[in-house]
Amino acid sequence: MFHGGGSSYALLAAMKPGAAFLALIAVTFLSEGCSRTYLSTGDAGIPSPDGSTRLSLTRHGAYGRSYIDKTKKLVDVDIRRGFGTNETTLFSHRYKFVASDLDVYIHWNSPGEVVVCVYDYGPGVSSYDVLKTGGASNYIVTLAFQVDKATAKFVEKK
Repeated sequence: MFHGGGSSYALLAAMKPGAAFLALIAVTFLSEGCSRTYLSTGDAGIPSPDGSTRLSLTRHGAYGRSYIDKTKKLVDVDIRRGFGTNETTLFSHRYKFVASDLDVYIHWNSPGEVVVCVYDYGPGVSSYDVLKTGGASNYIVTLAFQVDKATAKFVEKK
């Protein structure tokens, strides 16, 4: 209950928009760092030459940073056979790299062997800009996977 008539109420009314504004600023500040870029082949992935197996790959950028900034990137590689309730995971691993606009090239050599080349174009350089100008890429790593005959699952070739 307020005492002193309208003057106290006027002060409270004047504070409400200010408090609302501060709350909005706090929410904006706190949520700004919660976004990140995801790039993926999707669940369908890249099918093997015979269509029996697929490689799905998802790239994760850093929270609150542009994907072309040189930051830690995560790459999830999943190799699966089948879909839905008949799906079998043959390989799953998360890799960590420091890169800019991290990109990949996926190539199946055979139904039992797949290669993933990981690269970027340098800090602040977008792969879309490079497509126009034909600039060179920076090699990061080649990941190679093949079927282990004993387990019928994929393993990383070292």
